[in-house]
Amino acid sequence: MTRRLALLTTALLAAASLATCGIVSRISDGHLDIEQAELQARIAPRFPTHHCKLLIACLDLSNPVVVLTEGEDRIGLTADAKVVLGTRERTGRVGFSGRPRYMPAEGQLFLDDVQITTLEFAGLPQEYAAIVKLQAPGMINAQLQARPVYTIDASTAKGALAKMAVRDVKVVNGKLRVSFVQARE
Repeated sequence: MTRRLALLTTALLAAASLATCGIVSRISDGHLDIEQAELQARIAPRFPTHHCKLLIACLDLSNPVVVLTEGEDRIGLTADAKVVLGTRERTGRVGFSGRPRYMPAEGQLFLDDVQITTLEFAGLPQEYAAIVKLQAPGMINAQLQARPVYTIDASTAKGALAKMAVRDVKVVNGKLRVSFVQARE
């Protein structure tokens, strides 16, 4: 019985050592790359969305497309849009971006500081475009701050370690790169 317990303990220690080596080698890579398609798959189910201010200004968004621009520290999205201002309705496309905010306790990335990057509406008067540019970021921000766009899987030792070591998030080579803090040598 003691011999079996010793063998089991040795096997568990060996497995833990191998797992630790795997964790250290992954984090020593210094980053985790998240593909555009993976972000797209996580964000798309949240649409269509319907946002209104005082029931006279509404923005409906559908068919989002994640846009990752090289070197940016923001995640971009474009979406089909319908704007209703009073009795006037226009359809077009809206481009917006948000800055990733990492919550280490949960291992989650959210989008904050939403900014409208493009408005493409045929025949939308300037004064209405100004209203959309002013009101839309707050409406979209509320939607994107409520649910994470990505969650690091902390159910593994590697994930648990990685979620505590995030340094920054930016777009590199068309992917969202989560960089980890490097251990000093």
